[in-house]
Amino acid sequence: MNNRAKIFLAFIILVFSAGYFFGQYREYHLSGLVIGSQDEPVAGAEIILQEASTSRNYRVKTDKNGRYVLSGLPHGKYKVTVKRDGYETRTFDWDFSAPQERMQKVEIEPIALATGQQVKLVVQAKEAQQLVAESMEKIKKGDLEEALNLLSELAKNYPDDSNVCYLLGLTLGRLQRYQEALIELIRVTERVPEFSPAYLQLGYCYQNLKEMDKALDYYKKAAELDPSNAANLYNLGLILFEKNKIDEALGYFEQALAVKPDDADTLEMIGRCYINKEDWRQAVDFLKKAREVSQDEEKMKILDKFIASLEEQIKN
Repeated sequence: MNNRAKIFLAFIILVFSAGYFFGQYREYHLSGLVIGSQDEPVAGAEIILQEASTSRNYRVKTDKNGRYVLSGLPHGKYKVTVKRDGYETRTFDWDFSAPQERMQKVEIEPIALATGQQVKLVVQAKEAQQLVAESMEKIKKGDLEEALNLLSELAKNYPDDSNVCYLLGLTLGRLQRYQEALIELIRVTERVPEFSPAYLQLGYCYQNLKEMDKALDYYKKAAELDPSNAANLYNLGLILFEKNKIDEALGYFEQALAVKPDDADTLEMIGRCYINKEDWRQAVDFLKKAREVSQDEEKMKILDKFIASLEEQIKN
């Protein structure tokens, strides 16, 4: 083979080799859509792909319809950044590491971007949730003044938040600021009519304000929404007992006992209902059960005397 032929052969090999490597760098044809949180197209969003091993960058922008096309992407693993002024910036990892003999068309799932204002609201909501959780812990620990300070600040920023209103009403009620508590709790029932704890707390406030008819109305509403709340059923029974509506009171005490069978206070009140009905034996039975489960030494002494006097009455 002469020199001219060797040179020509080397040239052919070089061309085909170059063509082969050139083909490698045109392996993927990507297309996709960038949208906002309301599914509206986001025009002018920039998509930046950085290949992990070479740090080579590829960039493309969305058109007026929010679409983008990137053709001729070589195989590799890419860190992808999608950004647009006024929107959040998002990052992804795209794996196109498999080599392709022919151009591979890939339709990317739509990329949704929230606006900066929406991101800000999400951050604020998370912060509010943390403060609500913190205030709940303080309420549980009895740090009511500190809880009130937190909730009062929250209420300024979130005046329509039902959780904040409820916890604020609960805290005010426990601080015996009943009139203020009523305002917050009524707001909760207006916004979330099926939320039984708000009615329970309203009943508690009115009971302490000696407005027993209103307390009864709210306790009954709470019982309708949540018939398994023993404390609410007990409160209902107690008010009715004080109103001398013994049969109705007994019904609620029995419902409370079905929920919480070993409650000494409920057992005692059932016993007292039977005293009013002049059923002494039933009264003694329930008072003895109350005595057995009670942890209060003073109450136990009172019950002992009460039981002894009833048993004496039965003998006579």
